[in-house]
Amino acid sequence: MSNYSVPKKMNESADRPCKVSALFALIFVLSPFLMANKPVVAQTLSLEQALQLAIQYDPLLKGNAHRKDRFNAEAEASSYWVNPQVSASVQNLPTDGFAFDQEPMTQVKVGLKQQLPRGDENHYSQQKYQVMAGQIFVQSQARKAWLKREVTLTWLDWVYATRRIALLDKEKSLLTQLLDFTESRYNQGVGAAAQQDILQVRLALLSLDDKYVQAYQQKNEARSALSKWFGVPLDEPVSTPLTQSTQASKPKLIEVDAIFNDSNLSLSSFLTVIESSEPFSILQHHPEARLLQIQTQIEAQNVNIAREQTKSQWAFEASYGYRQDAQNGASRADFVSLGVQVDLPFFNKSRQDASIAAAASKMSASETDFRLKVNELAANAEVLKSRLSALSERKVLYETALIGETQQLSEAELTAYTTDTGDISEVVNANLKQVQVQDDLLKIDIKRAKTLASLAYLYLPTHAHFSNKE
Repeated sequence: MSNYSVPKKMNESADRPCKVSALFALIFVLSPFLMANKPVVAQTLSLEQALQLAIQYDPLLKGNAHRKDRFNAEAEASSYWVNPQVSASVQNLPTDGFAFDQEPMTQVKVGLKQQLPRGDENHYSQQKYQVMAGQIFVQSQARKAWLKREVTLTWLDWVYATRRIALLDKEKSLLTQLLDFTESRYNQGVGAAAQQDILQVRLALLSLDDKYVQAYQQKNEARSALSKWFGVPLDEPVSTPLTQSTQASKPKLIEVDAIFNDSNLSLSSFLTVIESSEPFSILQHHPEARLLQIQTQIEAQNVNIAREQTKSQWAFEASYGYRQDAQNGASRADFVSLGVQVDLPFFNKSRQDASIAAAASKMSASETDFRLKVNELAANAEVLKSRLSALSERKVLYETALIGETQQLSEAELTAYTTDTGDISEVVNANLKQVQVQDDLLKIDIKRAKTLASLAYLYLPTHAHFSNKE
């Protein structure tokens, strides 16, 4: 069987600064080692490496650091009063001579005005930006959990395509052996072997070509989808660590333990956690739900700010007026003025009440969104737990019964054919059924691993939340 994999070219835009560091890291981690006078050895990309690289080079996580700095800076800036105003003017200058000492009312006036915040508006604005800075931290937690889930799902698609190609290789090996056996019987004139038997086996072999094309397409698409998390394409020699040998009697298990590395939980402990927890209570602390809780706190500060708008805003001013002595030498006193200004928001009470009501309604809507999100997460958790239970039952059924039964059926059909009591089509079907059952078991393993990854997305962040509290 020829290799259907399509070589991929490196991205010609790798000179972009945003991709250079990611490219060097991938060359170090993913590219094959080049040994002198030795063939190229392909590197494997484990799930743990994929998760680390995706988190390390995620643009949103890098941007969140700048967003947090921004809100912290705005919180500090909002605690200050507005800038004072300085004014300077020449007042009552006579137009018939423009002399400063001609008229007693002529003066040079310098003034200073300071406007105060409206009530505790600055205090609530500062609290609002502090909460928004904390929201960025929770958003980063949610992003990391989401990345782990998405990268794991994509990596599992890659594993499935690779393992399916190995199963097709096994199917091809079985059919090739059967073809050699059938041709040998036909050429020797043993039993009832006919040319139609050879054609049936060859037809089954030809049908594998289409399966190979589809499998390699799935593999290449999964590799391309996986490379988007790193910013550069995966090198061609990079492979999944879970390649199945065609000689292996039993396929390797698909493990996703890497997603539990940061939680200090084993897979068995994690399963105990999800079985003993009540999702509608524990998932209130999921980052997606906590983001909406924090948004409610932000809207609460907006309500406080809107209420402060009903308070008067004060301003104080002071000025000094300098007068030049009269032309006859008489001394003229300088002037000092003090003043206070206050606006009267009481005349716009209807507008202010409407602004407060709008802010309060927005806060209430955010509280409703929080409850809806918790219900959505909890319902999703229940669905995933039910799916995991069914997949585990199916996995046990396949491993304890179906695989052994199909293997015995294949051997029985071959024995019947060699003794001229069976049909070649039954032998071919039995062999194909044996590989199909293994393929079905592989699909169950992949779906089970994906279900665990989705459950980890729901429960691991909440587990980390309670662990940090302790």
